[in-house]
Parts: sequence; C-alpha cells; structure tokens
Amino acid sequence: MASDYSFYAGILRFVAKKTETEDREIRIMMGHLAGIANAIEQSGRFMVERNNCESAARAFAGVAKFLQERILPEALNDGNEAAVEQLKWTIETSLVLAAELVKRAAHEEIKDQDTFTFDLPAAPGKPTLH
Repeated sequence: MASDYSFYAGILRFVAKKTETEDREIRIMMGHLAGIANAIEQSGRFMVERNNCESAARAFAGVAKFLQERILPEALNDGNEAAVEQLKWTIETSLVLAAELVKRAAHEEIKDQDTFTFDLPAAPGKPTLH
C-alpha cells in the first residue's frame, strides 16, 4: 500500500521544497508537508496534533492551489491522462484533508483529543473495496 502513495508523498515534498520564504508560518506549514509525506509513504496514513491542524490544513490547501493553477494545465495541454488523473486525485484529496483538519480541530465532541489520524483514500487507478 505504501508504494501506492509514493507519487502523493513526492508531490508534497516537491511543494514543500519549492516554497521558499522568510515567513515563519509558511516554513512551519512546509515542515508539516515534509513530515506528512514521510508518514504517507510508509503507511498511507498520517497523524497531526490538534495545535497543528490549522497550519497543516493551510498547507494542504496551498498544495491544491499550486497544482490546480500551475501543474494541471500543463498536464492537460500535454494530453497526459495518467498525470491528469493523479493530479486531480491529489488536488481533491488535499482539499478534503484540509477541510477535515479544520473540522476535527473545531469539533466540540472530540475537543479532548490531542492528535488525529488520517487515512488516505484509494490511490488513483486502484480498485476500492465496497
């Protein structure tokens, strides 16, 4: 399973490395992406501490925006269907994770929970079990 997410981990690392800034908050967000990429590559899941949920959510939203604005148009123009499928999955997954991070951090019923575990959906091109 872990190798199914190597492409996603690679994209997260790519965005983290390409985002150079003096802004401390953005550096923290990129650090979250790098750590999450390592966890995803190993197990297809990752954990985030409650106090890091907001910045991790912003990092995932940034990944989606970057891919949608800069990378997806090139893949579409090249007609690379496999790349387009992976990019669309990555954009959608990143947005879903961003929303879920915000939702869990704000959810009253789990306010005492300090960490959250997230499992990724089936990778593109992989059958899902129903």
